[in-house]
Formats: sequence, C-alpha cells, structure tokens
Amino acid sequence: MTAISKWALVTLPWALLSTACGDDATSAIDLAGDAQVDRDAGVSDSATAPDLSLAFGANLEPGGAVFRVWAPNATAAQVTGNFAASPAVMQLGAGGVFEAHVSGVSAGATYKYALETPIGSVSRLDPYCRELQGGDCVVIDPSTYAWQTTSFTRPARTEAVVYEMHVGSFAVPAGASNGTFASAKEALSTLADLGINVVELMPVQAFGGGNASWGYNPQLWLAPKPSYGTADDLRAFVDRAHALGIAVWIDTVVNHADGYSKAPLRCFDGACEGNAGIYFFAPGDYEATPWGPRPNYLESQVAAMFVSSVDTWLDEMRGDGMRWDSVSNIRAIDGSGTVPGGRELLLAANTHLHDRGAFSVAEDLKGYDAITRDGSSGGFGFDAQWDGFAYQVSGVLTAASDADRDLGGVVAGLTTTTGGDPWTRLLYLETHDTAGNGGSRLPKRIDGANPTSWSARRRSLLAAALLFTAPGVPMFFQGTEALAITSFADPPMPLEAPTAQGLEVRAFYKDLIRLRRNLDGGAAALQGSGVEILHRNDVDKVLAYRRTNATGEEAIVVLNLKNTAYTEYDIGVADGGAWRIRLTTDSTKYGSDFTAGPTGMVTPKAGAKDGRPFTLPLVLGAYGALVLTR
Repeated sequence: MTAISKWALVTLPWALLSTACGDDATSAIDLAGDAQVDRDAGVSDSATAPDLSLAFGANLEPGGAVFRVWAPNATAAQVTGNFAASPAVMQLGAGGVFEAHVSGVSAGATYKYALETPIGSVSRLDPYCRELQGGDCVVIDPSTYAWQTTSFTRPARTEAVVYEMHVGSFAVPAGASNGTFASAKEALSTLADLGINVVELMPVQAFGGGNASWGYNPQLWLAPKPSYGTADDLRAFVDRAHALGIAVWIDTVVNHADGYSKAPLRCFDGACEGNAGIYFFAPGDYEATPWGPRPNYLESQVAAMFVSSVDTWLDEMRGDGMRWDSVSNIRAIDGSGTVPGGRELLLAANTHLHDRGAFSVAEDLKGYDAITRDGSSGGFGFDAQWDGFAYQVSGVLTAASDADRDLGGVVAGLTTTTGGDPWTRLLYLETHDTAGNGGSRLPKRIDGANPTSWSARRRSLLAAALLFTAPGVPMFFQGTEALAITSFADPPMPLEAPTAQGLEVRAFYKDLIRLRRNLDGGAAALQGSGVEILHRNDVDKVLAYRRTNATGEEAIVVLNLKNTAYTEYDIGVADGGAWRIRLTTDSTKYGSDFTAGPTGMVTPKAGAKDGRPFTLPLVLGAYGALVLTR
C-alpha cells in the first residue's frame, strides 16, 4: 500500500487509519517506495532518497524555510531566531495551525516560537524540533549528510542477535561525564567482532534529567539528546553500524512524557487548567501515569507528531526498527481497561514501520497475543514483543540450592509461544530493568558474595546457552557478554572494562553467537521453530531438548543445572547416527579454572532410553551445557 502522507495524517479520521493499517502488517516497501519486501527475509536500503519534508516544524524551501506549529489556544505567534533582526509573524490557518515562510533561513539557523496565550507571552521549543543547541531548535537539512553505506541488508528475525545499549554509559571517553553517539560509534567494531547484528538503543530522543539518564522521561520526540550529539552524529552512528552489518533499533517512549513542570510540551499554548495542556489528556481517567502525563492519542495532531517521529527515524536516520516502551500503558490503563486512541496510534505507527521494511517490538509483558496480530485480526501489528522468558527461567538459574531448581520453568521458557509462533517472542535474561530498578546483574543474583566465582560464571554461561538455543529472538544487555557485575543505576556508571575472567566469558559469547547465527553452517536448526523435550531428570536437574527447522535439520542441547559432573550421562535419541559437539562450556578457553571436556563426535549406543531406541552417552560437566548437531 502507499504510505499515508504526513500532512494528510493531520486530518485523517482514526477510523480510516485503522482500516488502512489492517492487512499490510506483514508486507513492506523499501526506501525507494516501489519494491515489495519481506521483513523476515531481510531488506536492503535503497540508494534512492525518500521525500524528507515534514509537514510541521522547520523545513527548508527555496530561499528560506517554512515554519508550522499547532497552537490552537494562542492568539498570535512569531518565529524568533538568529536568522533575522526581528521576529517573523506567523499566520493563523485552519485548526489552530500557525505558518510562516521566512526568507534567508538556511541550515544551522536556530529558532523558537513566541506565542501569545491565555497566560501571556511564552517562548516555546518546536514540538517537531529535530536538533537542539543551547536551548534552541536548529533548522536542519537531512539531505546533506553524506552516507557512506548506501546498501544494507537487515537481518531476518531468525538470524537476529540483539544488544541493548545505553549510549550514555556504553563507551565513555576518559574524563567525560557521559558517552556520545561518536564514542559509541568508535566502539561498534567490538560488537561486530562479537557477532552482534542488531543494536537496540535505549531512548536517545531529547529527555529531561541528567546527561546520562536512562532516557525514559521524554520531552521531544524528533530531536536527539544534545549531550549525546547532533542529528548528524546519530546518522553517523547508524551509518557505521550498517557498514559493520549491524541494524539499529531505537527505543521510543509514548506512553508518558516527562512530568517536569517546565517540560517543553507542558501547557504548550497556555491552556493548562488542571492538566498538562493540549498534548495530553484532560483531567479524568486517562491523563495520569506513574511517570508523567499521558499524551492524548485521540488528538490527531498529537498522533501525527508521534508518527512523524517514526518517519524521521526511518527516513532521515535510516533506522531499522523500534522498540515501544510500556505498550500496555498505551493501549490500556495499568494493563486493563482501554486508553482511547492508543491502539489506533500503534497501528498507524506500525504501518509506517512496515511500509519501510522495518521491525517493530513491543514491551507489553502481559503475554497478550493480540500484540503481534495484524490490525485486520484485531491486533496491534507488532512483529514481536518482549517475553516473560526471563521471569520463567531466572529463578531456576539463581536458586541457592540445586534441589530448588524447577526444570518446569526452563521447559516453559522453551515452549511458550504467543499466538503459536515462538518468533514473535524477544527473549532476554538481563535488561536495563532487571539490572537496574533495584535489581542486579545475573552473576550477582547467582552469588551475591562473589559474583565472579566459579559457580556464578558456570551458571551464567548455562543461562546464555539456554537463551541462544531457545526459539525466539535473543537479546542481552550491554556488559552481560563480559561478566559485568555492577548494577545499572540512574544515572549509570560507565560500563566497566572486562577483567581477564570477563574476556573468557566473552569468548564463550562470541562462539555461542556464531553458532546461533549458523555462520559456520550445520546449526540452522537453532533458527527453526521446533523444540522437543528429549530428557527431563528432575532429581539430577538435567534437561535435554531437540531443536529442528522446516528442512529437518537437528540440534540437541543438554543443560546440567546441578553441581555434579558426569563421565557418562545418557539421553535417548531416535537413531544411531553420530552427533558432533559444537559447543561445550567444559573448556579452559571459557574459564582458566574450568575442566576441559571432550570435543568431536559422539556415537549413540544401541539400547533404549527415554522411550527411544538408542542412547547417546555424554560427558557432562557440573553446571555444564552442550550443543550438538549433525
């Protein structure tokens, strides 16, 4: 379908938006706008530039710029800036939209709006501001950035390995207070070496609070946080990521806005009697969230701004996907009831994402399968949602006593689906929420007294093996790959440098990711949907499962969740064909204090086991994991 224009969206009825989003949730077009693609098969950027004009905000035109702002309660408006000695008067048009065509404006000019409102004269940042500088908005020309990577193929979801990154703490230069797009860009090569092919950025749009805050207190949705860098700095980050084969997703927060009384959109045009103004719900059932005021999704101008932020990220920044924070609070109130306009906004945004072949992920955490159904089936049009996998398996891995490990939690984590499709799940063991918000890193949850102990490291590797061999899209939080043990505070400390033990853990992650992505061949079963429990020993805490794909390829994963080693541990298999050990935690490469186990081939013995005619004899280390293929 043809993408809905930004200008048309301002007045398009929500009923029409809902209809338009329905059947198109599983197809997309590339940036040129003419080639049908499949998001699950990967999509390439087009060298043909899209139309980058925005209906609102500051947009360059021949000889100057046009400024548009929605301020229905203002009686007059002007554009002030460093491009003229006196303000430019804006003309009031339909729907409370003020407009001015100002000559002599060029890229780099700074500006604000001066509004006459019921509470007097006020100075306001542009809601469509695309760059901030010294407290003013900047007029930008996105077409002048010289892209170095003109073609990039996004990974299919079955091949994706996602790394959650906080720009402010990921790569902090010596002596600096926070990381930037530029410093993070320079460190991307380390992620490429690790095998990462998707980076999910925690919010980088302009937010309140400190320079290295988590970013979940948004103030503007189209401009990057100034302390992280300029719009071109963000483009350069994406450009470099693409050159290294890494897609970039961005975390966006539209379930609430910054609750700060002087936030840019609060009481924007002076109408602010008991509420936060025109961008937010009026007092009643919908306006409040635990974190700040809820935007009024029913107001077409508000919805248009959020959808334009999607277009800006995809078109101007060449982003590859979005993660939507707390979707349950966009569609519902405290996970129940209904927020008017929430579903329609999400459908519209997801249509714009899918029209460009981009990926859309919801953080809903309610196990609600409608999240990943398309609009025509009553759903919300997301490709995947953050899953409860971590909550199913973490307690099993962190229990102090081996006797308390309930293998049922691991089985549930492996076999749970949403709507019958395991690939609509985004799986993780650590995120900013589990490592922060009063939580702690997984090794510390395993061994609070010594999170680098043998036991903490062995069980951390066991957890990683489970994550990367379960059906679903795997994601891990920055530092997990190198045994980070410092909790994620607010503001967070700079990401700790890996220790010698951390580098050993990283070596395991690198090999595991390589196997998961099937870069050496023979492990395509890990990208399939099939999972079958072959062996479950609730006494000795050993679990074995078989992974399969549509072409019949197989892998076997064996997890030992007990501090007991076995020189021979038997599991049942269907035939006598040999299996190759592709990865084992029993290697001194992954821990200098680990005991090396066997490598190579393992041949089953004749003799029934687990209801199958052959027995596969394995050497299995304490808290060990094995992955075998054939």
